[in-house]
Amino acid sequence: MTRDPALSVDGLSVDYPLSSGGLFRRARSVTAVSDVSLQIAPGETLGLVGESGSGKTTVGRAILRRVPASAGRISFEGKDITHLRGDALRKLRARMQLILQDPYTSLNPRMTVADIVAEPLLVHGLVASRAEAAREVRGLLDRVGMPADAADRYPHSFSGGQRQRIGIARALALKPSLIVADEPVSALDVSVRAQVVNLMQDLQRELGIAFLFIAHDLAIVRHISHRVAIMYAGRIVEVAPREAIYERPVHPYTEALLSAVPVADPPVQRARRRIIHPGEAVDIADPPSGCRFHPRCPIATERCRDEVPPLEPKAEGHMAACWNRGGVMGLRMKVHS
Repeated sequence: MTRDPALSVDGLSVDYPLSSGGLFRRARSVTAVSDVSLQIAPGETLGLVGESGSGKTTVGRAILRRVPASAGRISFEGKDITHLRGDALRKLRARMQLILQDPYTSLNPRMTVADIVAEPLLVHGLVASRAEAAREVRGLLDRVGMPADAADRYPHSFSGGQRQRIGIARALALKPSLIVADEPVSALDVSVRAQVVNLMQDLQRELGIAFLFIAHDLAIVRHISHRVAIMYAGRIVEVAPREAIYERPVHPYTEALLSAVPVADPPVQRARRRIIHPGEAVDIADPPSGCRFHPRCPIATERCRDEVPPLEPKAEGHMAACWNRGGVMGLRMKVHS
């Protein structure tokens, strides 16, 4: 990276309790995220990809300080925020916002759109009056492409795509420099997903916002991301610029993910090789030793079973956690968005 990062995460781990213990039992916990490190530059989008249960959402929640970190360090705009609390944390959250997966459940059905979007402005004291808040709301709704009469209506009267635009307007109200977008288009119709993604890209170019874009749709991730990080069983196994990930994957798990993405051209799709690694998904409460992918990996060795591979450079700007891949040597497949 040529610029100082907006966000820097070093060695992040997050534990969730499984039981509270008792007089004769020791409390147990599960490590949902283990030793995750990543950076996002101002105005950059990092796509975070992985199957369900891989820990993507937990990473986003920990970055926003909605769940505590068990280990590691989170720095935002050059400041260590790992253990920030109270009023300092409340002020910080004005600069770090969240866009949720389901726009309907994230909007209060008893509040008008004007009240929903104005609420953060009033809570953080950024407007002197409700009249000033109303002017700000009109500008925000216009910026995200909502009709002029939207302010006085309730969430139920809008489509899913429009509700997500309202959620984006609310996130923009406090002028954040980082937005964590957690599956922001997965609940939307296919026909409107591209519209919402294009809106996010336009806002990024205009406002210089950094995005952590959490998703499982690899085609959408390729469209919006500058770099992509791949997670498996609580760990990042590969991170690289977008085209490097899609054209030259290194980690066997990344190869398998990309091979499962369908291509719109039937002859090309028929000619592609689908990679399927047999075996059960990892039980995150009882992960295997060494590399967590080794029970399903076709190139695993004894070292993979015994030692955790570090996330290390395999090419310029391309990191992967694999003992048996010394350089970029993947499938060179093309995944069309």
